Amino acid sequence: MTKFNTINKENINQMVLAFYTKILAEDNGVSKVFKNTLGDDITSDVWQEHIQTLTKFWAMIALQDDEYKGSPLAPHFELPLTKEMFGEWLMMFFELIDSMYEPKQAVVFKTRAEDIAKNFMRVLSL
Repeated sequence: MTKFNTINKENINQMVLAFYTKILAEDNGVSKVFKNTLGDDITSDVWQEHIQTLTKFWAMIALQDDEYKGSPLAPHFELPLTKEMFGEWLMMFFELIDSMYEPKQAVVFKTRAEDIAKNFMRVLSL
């Protein structure tokens, strides 16, 4: 697969879909939280809504797009999350990002993901 050397909404959507497909294929704490919360069928309406929300979120992060209007932290307060799960999530995310984007583009996602994870863990007292 040729790696993306630009970031746009289309490849962000491909990345988000590929990432959550990867998560659903795993058997770890992160995948269990997602399966228990959203189900295990990525084609379901619940998952498709989540994919679209996260596409908008990452477009806001990477492209300064203004379509995302949510609160990324709020949904995480009710989930049984651990510090280890954030580590698992980051490891899977970094692997996928490195497989899809050239290094210059990958660093945009990886730096922000790490900052977001640290902030979430701090706010969630993990």
